Amino acid sequence: MTTATLTNTTADQAWSLMKNFTGLDKILPAVQTCYKVEGVDGEPSCIRYAAGKVPAPGGEELFLWAKERLIETNLVNQFFWYEMVESSVGFRRYFRRLGAKEGGGGSGGGGGDQGWTKEEFDGFLGGGLEAMARRIEEIFKG
Repeated sequence: MTTATLTNTTADQAWSLMKNFTGLDKILPAVQTCYKVEGVDGEPSCIRYAAGKVPAPGGEELFLWAKERLIETNLVNQFFWYEMVESSVGFRRYFRRLGAKEGGGGSGGGGGDQGWTKEEFDGFLGGGLEAMARRIEEIFKG
């Protein structure tokens, strides 16, 4: 499980930004574009496209993209499940839960089967989640 702790923001405040499935570019600095490809935004089966550049070893930047399908949104417990259906990282199958809760927890679950190693991808996700937490805190600092 990958988590990030927000020190000056409530779970409700964080969720108010995180629940926008196609708004990832607003809260994750590395994502430069995110938009709906098909379906109804926020409804199961909605597919988003997200892309951006991330630092790579040697000082280079990698352009990464993914198409992800929303599986379930739970507004009461403040999380959603989604799956990666296509990507530049090589996973053919990947599921993830993203949510907000008081007392910790930001993201968890998941699995992939091709491309990056699990450790590499978990490290990438952990760095992204920390960046997302810092961005949410900045938004509510206000």
